Amino acid sequence: MNNFKVLQLFIKDEFEKLRLLDKEKNNLLKKKPSNYILRAGGSILHDFYTGIEKIFENIGKEVDRRIPLGEEWHSELLHQMTLDIKGLRPPVISPNTEKILREYLGFRHLFRKRYGFELDWQRMRRLLLKIPQVLSGLEKEIEIFFKTLIPT
Repeated sequence: MNNFKVLQLFIKDEFEKLRLLDKEKNNLLKKKPSNYILRAGGSILHDFYTGIEKIFENIGKEVDRRIPLGEEWHSELLHQMTLDIKGLRPPVISPNTEKILREYLGFRHLFRKRYGFELDWQRMRRLLLKIPQVLSGLEKEIEIFFKTLIPT
């Protein structure tokens, strides 16, 4: 039970950081696109998914006692969060949230493999603008997850 309280505090702290990224994004979107803005936007999107993945990794470690291995571990971890593991835990996120987060995961992969000046501003802008809704939906799903996991 104490492990779950620590996990909840870790996740709360991670959401605070994700909200700071959202504020950075707001300042960035006010500026005219340039190579620097592309790189900054890419960094925010990269950090955004990385923060979400940290949450999933900690749930995997503390609750599931399993983190996927191998080249596809990022994708497998994301899917693992949709599973209803009988006797262990309910799903952490819905299949719809998984679908939305896959686009951020895909962008993060692209960001790591490309030069900043090769990034597509329109795609990035769309992802940046969706951050508040994604964050809000994810917080709600994780809140429900904990309420189901730890009944009061």
